[in-house]
Amino acid sequence: MSETLNTAFTGLLAFTVFLTALSIGLETSSRALKAAIRRPTLVLVILANLILVPGAGLAVVGLVPLSPDSEIGVLLCTMCAAGPFALKATQLARGDLAWALSLTVLLLVLNVLSLPLWTGLVFDQSVSVRPGDLFGAMVVLILLPTAIGAFLRKKRASQSEAWARPATTVSNLTLVAAIVVGVVGNMSQLADALTSRVLIVAVLILVAAGVIGLALPSPAEVRRASTLVTLNRATSVALLVVAQSFPERGEVLTAAIVFGLVQTIFALGVALTWGRRAMVGVPAPAI
Repeated sequence: MSETLNTAFTGLLAFTVFLTALSIGLETSSRALKAAIRRPTLVLVILANLILVPGAGLAVVGLVPLSPDSEIGVLLCTMCAAGPFALKATQLARGDLAWALSLTVLLLVLNVLSLPLWTGLVFDQSVSVRPGDLFGAMVVLILLPTAIGAFLRKKRASQSEAWARPATTVSNLTLVAAIVVGVVGNMSQLADALTSRVLIVAVLILVAAGVIGLALPSPAEVRRASTLVTLNRATSVALLVVAQSFPERGEVLTAAIVFGLVQTIFALGVALTWGRRAMVGVPAPAI
C-alpha cells in the first residue's frame, strides 16, 4: 500500500471508531456501563482474549507454517487484544454496546501487561512495546469521544439520540470507504498473501477466535459483543510494534497489514449477518 493510501485507510478506520464511540456515549447510560463491568463472565472473556486467542494463533502457525517474518507479523496481531473496530462491529450486529465498550477499554489497558509477556515468551529478538502508545490510542479513539457523548447525553438528554443517528450514519460511510481504500491499496499484498499462506492462516485464526467467543456463556446480545471483541485484534497496536522493532523487514509489516484487512472484512461480514438475524428475531448467533 502506498503511504497515501495507508494513511487514508488508517485515518478512515480511526474516524469510524471515534464516531462509533461518540454515538455509544450519546446512547448508553453510565448505569449500563457499570452493570457491564460487573458481569460474572468478565474474567472468562479476559482470559479468552489474552491467553486463548494468542495460543490459538501459535497452534495455527504450527499447523500451517509461514516464513519467519510473516509468522512474526501474524502472531503480533493475535497477541494484541481488543481492536477498537469491535465497537462498530457490535453496533452493526445489534450487540451489547456497553459490554463491548467496557471490554475494549479494559483489554487495551491489559495489553500493556500481556503483550510484553507474550513477545518475550515467543520471540527470540527484543520487541519494543511502548505503553504510552497503547494508552494514547485508547484515550483519543475511545475514552475521549465516549466522554463527550456522555456529557452531551447528560446535558441534552432529549436530543442525544437524534445526534447519535447522524454519527452512526457517517461512521457507516467512513467504514465502507476504509474497506474500499484498504482493498485497492493492498492488492499486491493480498496477492502475495495468497501464495505465502498468510491469508489462510489469518482466516483460520479468526475462525478460532470466533469459536472461542461463542463458547463464552451469556445472553445473545452479550455473546455477540464478546465474540466481536475477541475477533477484533488490535492490529493498529501490532503495526506500531512492527514499526518500532522491525523497521527494515517489509514482510513483517505486510503480514500485519493483510491480517488487519482480512480481520476487518471478516468481522464486518459476521456483524452484518448477526444484525440481520437480530432484526428478524433469530436468537442464536453463528459464524
